[in-house]
Amino acid sequence: MSILFPILYFVFYLLILGLLCYLVYSWVNKFIVLKTEQNELLREIVKRMDKKM
Repeated sequence: MSILFPILYFVFYLLILGLLCYLVYSWVNKFIVLKTEQNELLREIVKRMDKKM
């Protein structure tokens, strides 16, 4: 019974570490996608401005 608690603590900390890594990954991925969309929109705006001139 005494060997079970350290193993459970280790698994619990691994789960927390995995969750934190997943949250950071999803935040960075979302940031990159939004930045890419912003760049595409800016390119489209520049193209339309060039056509009007």
